[in-house]
Amino acid sequence: MRTVRNQPRATREDLVNDLKAAGTIVTKKTVGNTLRREGLKSCRVRKVPLLKKAHVQAHLKFASEHLNDLEEN
Repeated sequence: MRTVRNQPRATREDLVNDLKAAGTIVTKKTVGNTLRREGLKSCRVRKVPLLKKAHVQAHLKFASEHLNDLEEN
């Protein structure tokens, strides 16, 4: 549990390997059951495409045009 709190993106396989290195042999299913019992849920990291150069330029243009908007209100 300590490892998961310090490294939220740790996988079940990472946890199994850490425990194996410490001398305890468990399965991924056991690790998953234990995490669920402790109230933690699994999720997948969303794959987000990188911004294209045109999108970056448009973002910078918009930001520079609206840089002083708060001061005008």
